[in-house]
Amino acid sequence: MEEIKKEINLDSILESLGPYGRYNLLNYVLLLFPVLLSSFFECGFIFEAQEQSYVCDVNGCEQRFSDTSWQSYAIPYNEKLGKPESCLMYQPNNYTQFQCLPENFTNKTIECDSYVYEDNQSLVKEFNLGCQEWKRALVGTIHNCGMFVAMLFTGAVSDRFGRKVAVGFAAATSLIFGFSRAFSPNYLTYVALHFFEAGFGGGLYPSAYVFIVELVGLKQRVIVSAMCNMTFVIGVVLIALLAWCIDNWRTYILILYTPAVITVIYIWFMNESARWLLSKGKREKAISVLKKAAKINNLDPRKLELESLGDPLLKCENQTVDKKSQLYKAVRSSIIWRRLLICSFLWMTCSLVYYGLSINSVSLSKNRYLSFMLVTLVEIPAYIVVVIVLDKYGRKKTLVTTYITCALTSLLFAFLPRSDYWSIPLYLIGKWAVTLAYSSVYIYVSEVFPTNMRQTLISMCSMAGRIGSLVAPMTPLLSLYHKSMPTVIFAGMCLVSSMLVLMLPETRNMRLPDTIEEAEALSKRRTKN
Repeated sequence: MEEIKKEINLDSILESLGPYGRYNLLNYVLLLFPVLLSSFFECGFIFEAQEQSYVCDVNGCEQRFSDTSWQSYAIPYNEKLGKPESCLMYQPNNYTQFQCLPENFTNKTIECDSYVYEDNQSLVKEFNLGCQEWKRALVGTIHNCGMFVAMLFTGAVSDRFGRKVAVGFAAATSLIFGFSRAFSPNYLTYVALHFFEAGFGGGLYPSAYVFIVELVGLKQRVIVSAMCNMTFVIGVVLIALLAWCIDNWRTYILILYTPAVITVIYIWFMNESARWLLSKGKREKAISVLKKAAKINNLDPRKLELESLGDPLLKCENQTVDKKSQLYKAVRSSIIWRRLLICSFLWMTCSLVYYGLSINSVSLSKNRYLSFMLVTLVEIPAYIVVVIVLDKYGRKKTLVTTYITCALTSLLFAFLPRSDYWSIPLYLIGKWAVTLAYSSVYIYVSEVFPTNMRQTLISMCSMAGRIGSLVAPMTPLLSLYHKSMPTVIFAGMCLVSSMLVLMLPETRNMRLPDTIEEAEALSKRRTKN
């Protein structure tokens, strides 16, 4: 019972400090900035290695400059794609004086030796990736492989050394490897730096997210989570605007990664999470942090009854100290193990569908930047709605509804004839639904795991989710076999996830569990009810 008292005391103190006092507002700004940067680092590759138009470099024809009439008889036309072939040309006759005339070509097609690119400052041109589409698509996959590796140790760093150490480490490594990538001399160096940047800095968002969620009490968790998500959306829109204005891919990278210097400098002057300090038994430091917060908010620290965190915490320490590691205890628990597997699949579905719809959106209309921004901006209403529905209808009902909605819209988009009047609205509704689901999963996962293992277990779920984001950059290639294949896969994953949600406990209006025993009690409480 004393553990419950300790938990109530901590959350009541956070409520008394006020979620919108000067201390929290300052921390929101300082932690939302890394969230903004994480959107640059996670989604920047979409335009960094974007698709480029190119045709064969036909000797004697390209010298005609603005005249492109020669393409009608020198390069085959692809009726399916509605444009000239990129990798084939008609074989020229062996004339001594080649003048690029219709009679100089046969009906036989051959593969190109060299290419003429639409954008002279693109990554595709500089590394000569013409007709090697798999190499361009591999950039996103390699980046997400690095993100997968990051999840292996990000949680351990955060749970052992603290939230601000995890944020600072991720920001610093992203800056170093990302900035270096702008000077890559060749393709192999470029993708290697992509991997290392994501591998060491990929934990920036989850670390900042957990940090900001632990600043507030029960009632504000959904709101601050929505703040994080909307900040991420703003960052993604800024990426599209920047790519629209900047042609040179190296300059684009430099602009994206330079602001990380700011975070690397100020993060070390921030106070650590009081909840993390308490979970590690650092009672005096936690009380000191809370006292500083009270003073900044012009409150009397004595009225917060900070000393009440003492004895219950010490007893909690004695009860939870075990010879075996906390991770082993978590794995040994059938409840935590089942919860971890289900949450991992839910996260994987959200990652695959969210990033898949984002990446495929560039083909919705002729202007890839406007299409991308439109599909991204539709997320903002989702983050507003999630604040209302999660607390009103609960986590489970919200997740089931959004997964089914996304599945239905994806199937309709896949099998109904394409039309500008309803195809784009259907696509946007699907993106809106999966965004709402993704936001809900992030909140939900942080509520079903204990404080002393929260970042580690969240990272394990996120690591499984990275399997989805690994596959997402390759989904546009599936449309070459059948245009509806990507959205059908998205629909199937969403339907399975909607059924798995029913096996999890409801966490609405329940305080964050601080121990594995408290986390297990969520399911027992559901059974009792």
